[in-house]
Amino acid sequence: MSSVVATIVGIPMMIGIGWLVWYAWNNNRLLDKKLANGDLELLDSKSYKVTEVVRAPAGSRVEKIALQTMAVDMSGYVRKTLPDGRIALVPVAMNQDIKSVHSSMHTNQQPPTQ
Repeated sequence: MSSVVATIVGIPMMIGIGWLVWYAWNNNRLLDKKLANGDLELLDSKSYKVTEVVRAPAGSRVEKIALQTMAVDMSGYVRKTLPDGRIALVPVAMNQDIKSVHSSMHTNQQPPTQ
C-alpha cells in the first residue's frame, strides 16, 4: 500500500521538478539567444531588470570607481586621510574649474614610530 502512495506522490513530483529544470534551462537559452542577437526588446521587458547597458569588446569588465568631492583650500592643497589614519596635504593645480579631485594616492611612507 505504501509503494502505491509513494508512486502516486512521487511521479507528479518528479514531473514537476523535471519541468522546472527544463523551464529554467530554456529561459537561459532564450535569453542568451536574445543577447547574442542584440534584441532591444529586452530593455523594455517586464521579465528582466536592466540596470546598466555597456557597449564594450568581449571580455571587458566594468568597475565602479567612487569619485570623492574634496574641498580645496586657497593654498592649493587637498586634505587626504591615508589608510593608516594619518592626514596628508596633497598639492593640486590652482584652477577655478576644479570641482572635485579623484586621487588614487599610494604611498610607501612608513607610519611614525613611537
